[in-house]
Amino acid sequence: MPTQFRLTFRSFVASERNDVGNVERELACKGDGETDLPTPTFLEFFAGAGLVRQGLLPVWRCLWANDIDPSKERIYTANFGKSEFRCGDIAEVNAKALPAADMAWASFPCQDLSLAGWQRGMSAGRSGTFWAFWRLMRDLHDAGRRPPMIVIENVTGLLYGDNFTGLCESLAALDMNFGAMVLDAKWFLPQSRPRVFIVAVDRRVECEDLAEELPFGPHISKSLVRAWRALPKSVKDRWEWWRFEPPIRRRSQPVETFIELNPDRVEWNTVAQTKRLLGMMSDLNRSKVKEVSESEKLRVGFLYKRMREGQQRAEVRFDGVAGCLRTPGGGSSRQTILVVEGKKIRSRLLSPREAARLMGLPDEFQLPGTYNEAYKAMGDGVARSVVTALNDQLLGPLSRAVVASGRTRLPEIENRGDHSTFRTSTESRAATWAARAPR
Repeated sequence: MPTQFRLTFRSFVASERNDVGNVERELACKGDGETDLPTPTFLEFFAGAGLVRQGLLPVWRCLWANDIDPSKERIYTANFGKSEFRCGDIAEVNAKALPAADMAWASFPCQDLSLAGWQRGMSAGRSGTFWAFWRLMRDLHDAGRRPPMIVIENVTGLLYGDNFTGLCESLAALDMNFGAMVLDAKWFLPQSRPRVFIVAVDRRVECEDLAEELPFGPHISKSLVRAWRALPKSVKDRWEWWRFEPPIRRRSQPVETFIELNPDRVEWNTVAQTKRLLGMMSDLNRSKVKEVSESEKLRVGFLYKRMREGQQRAEVRFDGVAGCLRTPGGGSSRQTILVVEGKKIRSRLLSPREAARLMGLPDEFQLPGTYNEAYKAMGDGVARSVVTALNDQLLGPLSRAVVASGRTRLPEIENRGDHSTFRTSTESRAATWAARAPR
């Protein structure tokens, strides 16, 4: 006799099995037919300094978090406590030790996918740690405890080569439907930071109201459409074009309000150092500085060093948007700001607090450790404001759709043959790419 669903919801799959484990939660139905929905829960893989958690608060509750970097552990636990955080290699985590949750979030390392890095792909040592995460999801799936929602975030370099196809196949192997979007932090903050977000949901959940039939909107980039077109038809059959509406105008304060006039943990450059930077500029860039200087207003520019025609040049932008924050290394560098107040021109590195503000964090967010540790944690993070917007428009509604689907008996998944094919393909791909990874 088929299992009948109660109005009890832990995780979607666990409820289907009528499992009554550690995190059971009751749906309290009101007399007027409304439902007092429980707080959804999530697991945070590759958690970094906890910017995703900050963006999901107070709607979601984190049950477990992991990162291998002790410096990020210090920042994470300074802000959220030590009870949920596990510092160590994800490959050493056992699926049995993970609590049942409604969502798993994975912002796996981007260095091997970044267009500013080595672009070795997901067969390389750092970005290849995705496969350790996938094996945990596979084991949870086989145990009937796979979270009904999975979110994967990374740089837009993920869309090139066979990385994207392999990742989509791996989600299909977990019996999920999925879709991707490219969200840019500049829609919410004065920082240009496009990132790919792949949102997957158990394929039995009814979520048509959250998707479009055709790709439409600024969150659907040309590179994403090209990557989708390259997918095999069987993978496209699992695809959802998620709906997302960026704000018409950037909802943030002027970038000057993000800058500290008396910064902590960073010194102003000397007059000679600033003159040297100005001397490295082309006539076009020097004219930009002259123009804002003549305005007599406080203006902040973001300066970058680039190789142009065989020599290093300093280029500056005063459009109110910082370039993408990156960690020092992999061909990128820490950002330099140029503060212009009439004829007074000063320069220095961006401070950790300013970097945190550009990631959407409040000043109450603690940044213990050295300058480099704090700056790296921000450069590796996910912009909080983007996470909040994604939750408002998609993750929150999806979590409610999962709960609604759990109230009735769901049909068995059809076409189990294609699941077996996806599983075999993913296992083979993961093994092949792992063998390529440098030891």
